[in-house]
Amino acid sequence: MPEVQCPCGRKIKSAKEYKLLFLKKEMSEIDILCPNDRCYLRELGFIKFEIKNGKAVFKEASFYPPFVTWNSSQLGREEAHRILKGHLKEIVTKIIDWDNITEEIKGIKMEKTT
Repeated sequence: MPEVQCPCGRKIKSAKEYKLLFLKKEMSEIDILCPNDRCYLRELGFIKFEIKNGKAVFKEASFYPPFVTWNSSQLGREEAHRILKGHLKEIVTKIIDWDNITEEIKGIKMEKTT
């Protein structure tokens, strides 16, 4: 699959290269970060989920406009959208451990009640 690029210059060849940060636990959101620790954008997108029947369930995922626009100008709109959509799909279906997310959410709820 062709590579995309963060505006900071970091090339991203596969979905495995993004850093995922589960900091916004209360908001049920996972941040998608640039693999470059010195990136001035840092956050490239997000993944939102909800809790249904005690389990974390995917709700939506998106890259932010600056990242999408940059790649659209470099690769063409259709190609950039195809690649970025593929990256999101891989992150959501193959990289994120939804069982682990569910356990972390349960841990937060336990802390609140004690």
